[in-house]
Amino acid sequence: MDTPTLNTPRLKLRPATPEDIPFILKLFARSETNLYSGYDDIKTLADAEQMYKTYLKPGFPNHFRVVIELKETDEPVGTIGLYYYTKENRRAEMGYDMLKEHWGMGLMTEAVEEILRYGFEELDLNRIEATTDSENAASNRVLERAGFTLEGRLRERDIYKDNIHDELFFGLLAREWKKRVS
Repeated sequence: MDTPTLNTPRLKLRPATPEDIPFILKLFARSETNLYSGYDDIKTLADAEQMYKTYLKPGFPNHFRVVIELKETDEPVGTIGLYYYTKENRRAEMGYDMLKEHWGMGLMTEAVEEILRYGFEELDLNRIEATTDSENAASNRVLERAGFTLEGRLRERDIYKDNIHDELFFGLLAREWKKRVS
């Protein structure tokens, strides 16, 4: 699957490179980044390099993840991508994360909207899905602002960090997105 370079008014979404490994460490070493996931905080540059190779490096057949960079400063502030891409079913799942100091500025909503545009217009997807921890109110708001519909709660679906978590399942159809942006 191609890894795109995309632009929004404030952001550049670009393929990750090995030069991003220190940023990957900075982002995923933080507990707040990993709070609503089953991932442990990474600790070393070697951990970050492994994450780059298995998660962010361009060239995977059914997913891509791009670095979210501020245009004004070229500072990387997060990542976003599409996963579980299936051309046959015209479907993918979206995931994202961002440094805490950039939360609440509308940056993730801006990045999500561009990934939706790319998915629906350029990949010809019919459906984009997203899942969140039920307690992740900020991520749930991002999805709702972007037009996603809460389609269900998967009760006690995940166990991580010694707790049982409900997962919320969101979906957005191409026709809904087109109606919203037209």
